[in-house]
Amino acid sequence: MCAAISSARVRKKRSKVQTSELFDVSNEIVLVTGGGTGLGLAMAKSLALNGAKVVIAGNKPENLEAAANTIAELGGKVMAVNLDVRCDDAICAVFDQIEAAIGPVSVLINNAGIAHRDKATHLERETLREVLDVNVDSLFMVAQEGARRMIRDARGGSIINISSVLSEIPIRQVAAYSASKAAVSQLTRSLALEWAKYGIRVNEIRPGWFNTSLTAPFLKGQGAAVMVGQNPTGRLGGNHDLDGVVLLLASRASAYMTGSSIVVDGGHSIGR
Repeated sequence: MCAAISSARVRKKRSKVQTSELFDVSNEIVLVTGGGTGLGLAMAKSLALNGAKVVIAGNKPENLEAAANTIAELGGKVMAVNLDVRCDDAICAVFDQIEAAIGPVSVLINNAGIAHRDKATHLERETLREVLDVNVDSLFMVAQEGARRMIRDARGGSIINISSVLSEIPIRQVAAYSASKAAVSQLTRSLALEWAKYGIRVNEIRPGWFNTSLTAPFLKGQGAAVMVGQNPTGRLGGNHDLDGVVLLLASRASAYMTGSSIVVDGGHSIGR
């Protein structure tokens, strides 16, 4: 009896060690676009507090500074860089800047994005083009630059694209946004197929309704209550609800995952 209990304790202890190693991100250099606020900041914070060297990128210096200070105060390793993802030269320069300062990016989180709220009969070409430019074109160009460098160094890596449950669930007044996120889903699969031979994993996270600056126009007034009422868990997403999935996709725990979509929405997409 004692021997059996002792053996079980040893196995349990070993299991904990293996799990810790499996999700280890302490050797990763992570670039998070749109990392100054919202879900980008939440993911950056989670990775930094688990030992990764995190670079947050965005085009609003005041947000980046505040975000970097928050992460640093919690003991995380963080670097902030200005980046307009619509500028190809700036994308290349930021990767050069990171490599010179701390080393090559091994995990890229394509989180930068914009939303809109327009009736389809009133949606202007300029708005449509802007949403697709930021959410699709720029995501591709950042992923391309990251992959080129991973291939150059023959080291592989992980690219995590942030899509949305709205890539498959239509709602009114967000035609351009929904179309852009559907494009992100297809890009994820296409790039995963093409880059797998280089050891580059490309996966996507599809968040549901989280209370961020991006979703604020939709959740004002009774909007939040409506979404909560439609959700099987009875709440919106919280600050730590992406922690587990981002640690999975950033670490070797997802070594055999590519082209995958992970929905994190409290069951919203199945409860409608």
